Amino acid sequence: MSERYNVSASAVLGENYKITNIEASDYNPSIDEDITVTITVNDVYGDAISGESVTVVASVGNFTQLNGSDITSASSVTGTTNSSGQFTLTYNCSEWGLITFNANTTSTQIKVNGWRTVTQDNWYTLKTNGEFVELSMFGTHTVNISSSWTTALTITNDAYRPQQILVGMGYNQTLYQIRTNGEVQIVRFNGSVTTTNAAGTYYWKLK
Repeated sequence: MSERYNVSASAVLGENYKITNIEASDYNPSIDEDITVTITVNDVYGDAISGESVTVVASVGNFTQLNGSDITSASSVTGTTNSSGQFTLTYNCSEWGLITFNANTTSTQIKVNGWRTVTQDNWYTLKTNGEFVELSMFGTHTVNISSSWTTALTITNDAYRPQQILVGMGYNQTLYQIRTNGEVQIVRFNGSVTTTNAAGTYYWKLK
């Protein structure tokens, strides 16, 4: 007849006795958005394990809060589970693409997308989604427009300039060109004006 011993499951299973779960409040957040990452540690019976120290690592970007309190921004943060076996982290989605969170032997991923405004004026907006640049012109723009090309604005950051000239039609007999040096120029087919309605949305690949 075999003998039986009163041995705890934790002693037999070791670290496998603890099950770590990572949950994100949003798995498809927008760029620059803050999301909540919840870490839960239970035993194999589903009961919460409190007082457990867990290090959470983000593949890119930083956590900015632990349990709702500000911390020094870091990609690796250690928290301690409460009586519910949980703690929370606030993560800032500062980078596009797939982001992986690791804790113990568990991992999960989110995908950050969306458009970030680079600069904005009262008649145009320049945005990027990490892959393309979008220049939207709207409203009324005051500039001396004639039959010669006139520079209305300049995209100062080289990274957001197009790699080839883009040309488009505008209101009031105007033509626009976006040059590789970042200059957005306007020309008028007939006569001169000082005020024109900006129009059009232009896209090009980010360098």
